[in-house]
Amino acid sequence: MFTCFVDLSKAFDKVNYWKLFHKLLVDNIAVPFVYLLAFWYTNQSAFVRWNGVDSGRFSVGNGTRQGSVLSPYLFTRYIREVITVIAYCAIGCNIAGVFVNILAYADDIVLLAPSWKGLQFLIDIFQQATADIDMLCNVDKTVCMVFSPSNRRKIVASSFPEFHLGDTCLKFVCTFRYLGHIITNDQHDDNDIAREIRNLFVRTNILKKNFYKCSMAVKRVLFRSHSLYVLFTARC
Repeated sequence: MFTCFVDLSKAFDKVNYWKLFHKLLVDNIAVPFVYLLAFWYTNQSAFVRWNGVDSGRFSVGNGTRQGSVLSPYLFTRYIREVITVIAYCAIGCNIAGVFVNILAYADDIVLLAPSWKGLQFLIDIFQQATADIDMLCNVDKTVCMVFSPSNRRKIVASSFPEFHLGDTCLKFVCTFRYLGHIITNDQHDDNDIAREIRNLFVRTNILKKNFYKCSMAVKRVLFRSHSLYVLFTARC
């Protein structure tokens, strides 16, 4: 399987307000609500603080609001057509008659195809679709990975031509961190497990430092509760 981990350059900051509001109106979102969003976004201002000195205020003309709980939802709606054009192009991995050629969590996007030509086709479509909404891919952070068949007799080649994003060649990598997890092209999760073990030691030492006056019984309860919470959030 051929994959491309796409990085959109400053994705949340490049959302075009008016294209976003138009998409919301097309979805029959209540007009007063769209008016409210338009008022918020067109009246934003910001300033820069450096060494305790504040700059003058300046208006912000694009991008979703930093830290807003609405921003991921608005961004997802903004790129819906990009995801749709990929999902319905009938090129990519086929599982029980269903094409699985794109995975997306906000701006963390992965393209998947069973062949080199198929993935290059998806990359070309993606580039054109993102250009239509005024977004660009960061070619320095967009990388490709090849997963070989588990049956070695089905391996057709050990190296492949470089993929192109526009005029730029994309790098091949053996490992990539996606949504907080380390993915490797050998399909093993040893690196990810080792990372979680290191994090567990770090969190345990923090608990030990902050609750050193507590009894051993209390520390055990805190450790078990914290470990279960970490495990639950990691799986989610």
